[in-house]
Amino acid sequence: MDITFNTGLMGSGKSKKLIDDYLIDPKEKVALSVSLTEDTFSRGKIESRDGRSLRSINLNRDQFKQNISLLEIIIFMTNTQTIYIDESQFLPKETVEKFVSLSESYHVPIHFYGLDLTFTGELFDSSSHLLTILPSENINRISRGCEASKCSKIAQYNARIVDGKVSRSGETFVEEKSYYLALCSDHYYNDEKII
Repeated sequence: MDITFNTGLMGSGKSKKLIDDYLIDPKEKVALSVSLTEDTFSRGKIESRDGRSLRSINLNRDQFKQNISLLEIIIFMTNTQTIYIDESQFLPKETVEKFVSLSESYHVPIHFYGLDLTFTGELFDSSSHLLTILPSENINRISRGCEASKCSKIAQYNARIVDGKVSRSGETFVEEKSYYLALCSDHYYNDEKII
């Protein structure tokens, strides 16, 4: 199976890894990025926290038919040999299933990069699917430290911070900017102010 899933918490370096992997890949390739607002087929950009970026084509999470059409065009009408997808956690499970099927049927590797957990501590549907179907050697977990002050533990959760405290409820997909921290379990489940 030529499918990989590179996952970690917010700020762990997933987009940086995608850019690094993409740039050293000698094959014909394409980068796609999942968007909540931009239309499929529109021009996008993958950016890492170190300031580097990569041009991409957007996939809108709610445009299933267009997303499948785009992947079919890439596979059938170009010389693309590898596909990189950023923010894969936003894709519905059905889209990931179809992408995996196309990848396996036509032997075009797909490398997914995305979060595994929502801020509520639940797995994203697409990430859960990838973690279930892929062998462990095709899953790369990128770790990072807890962002709470003076904590040296490994972070395990993406925490949405509201009024200085961890919020573990609410809508997963929100258009307004929210503030997030990567936290260890001690700080994630602590109801005191984090910041």
